[in-house]
Amino acid sequence: MATRVSLYIPCLNVEGYIAPVLEGVLHQSLPVDEILIVDDGSTDRTVEIAGRYPVTIVRHERNRGLAPARNTGFLRSRNDLVAALDADCVPDATWLETLVSAMANPSVALAGGKLVETRLDSVADRWRQSHMPQDWGDARIVNPKFVFGSNTVARKSAVDEVGGYDERMRTNGEDVDLSQRLRARGHDFIYEPAALVRHLRRDSVASVLSAYWRWWRFGVNAYADGVRLSSIAATFYRAHFRTSFLQCAAKDLRERKFGLLPLDLLVPVYMPYRDLRLYFDARTSARTPNLSREVKTP
Repeated sequence: MATRVSLYIPCLNVEGYIAPVLEGVLHQSLPVDEILIVDDGSTDRTVEIAGRYPVTIVRHERNRGLAPARNTGFLRSRNDLVAALDADCVPDATWLETLVSAMANPSVALAGGKLVETRLDSVADRWRQSHMPQDWGDARIVNPKFVFGSNTVARKSAVDEVGGYDERMRTNGEDVDLSQRLRARGHDFIYEPAALVRHLRRDSVASVLSAYWRWWRFGVNAYADGVRLSSIAATFYRAHFRTSFLQCAAKDLRERKFGLLPLDLLVPVYMPYRDLRLYFDARTSARTPNLSREVKTP
């Protein structure tokens, strides 16, 4: 009996990307049994474009975040093997077949492939490639630190066992958190670089720095107990200056990527700025009890 795989794509305003991603899905060497588009409140032509393809569209009435969209994808999938692609990741033809093969051992709950950057015209895009890689290199790894969420195959039963994605994380870090909870239950992971996806994302300086801050905040669960001025001050030197800035600058100097240094210099300015914004947003929310207490991260 052929292996049946569901595949979902979480989407938010991706009209410029979704068509080539779906073309890649439809040309897999292992055909996908069902394709789910989880639209998280798009206001552009994402749903219209996706609707031209043989997909099932599931819509959130409002933007809820990536983690809730992932949970919806698993909830609506009819198969135990569930593949996921970010909406700006075009899979190579053998991507799904390669990851499904990596899941042959029933102890493996999650497998992920390698993301290759293809849009490198701007300084922001090249900085993302250098400092925000979504892969573990060129060698196959059993039980990497975690599996990047951009392109995966998972067992629905295992994800359900640990309670799905933590929706408090909204847009970042949900993949790290899920990996940690699966590992705690004794499940194995595979990183398989032969399973390739090609990243179509384009960034500006503002958008790449915003993404970098969210990676940091949610990736290390920063301010999980509430953001305070004392924690912001302590974090500036320990994390934003000593770790983020110095490591980025040292890497770019070592690799002679001198054009990235101006953006490196913005890191220790932008990161505490976002921390302070989070702090003041939390205080404003606390003073308005009739509004939602959730502090949302743009």
